[in-house]
Amino acid sequence: MIGRENLQRVDAIILAIMCKKLAQDETQPKDVRDAARKFQDEWLVLQDSEPPKKGNGKQFGAIQDQIADIKARMVDFLAPLV
Repeated sequence: MIGRENLQRVDAIILAIMCKKLAQDETQPKDVRDAARKFQDEWLVLQDSEPPKKGNGKQFGAIQDQIADIKARMVDFLAPLV
């Protein structure tokens, strides 16, 4: 087990990659694979969004909040699995 504390130290992109691996792992239950796939899809949408324009701190802050939110949810999801 990696542990929740260690997962919290990992960058969100690594957590997204871990979700991708779980989504592709046929030995995992379908509900786990589906949840992992949803995180992966949500991460891709967030990464594909238009970057904030220079000097737009409000938009940048909103994106950082979204990243923090998905990271916390991925940690909650992955903690009992890895």
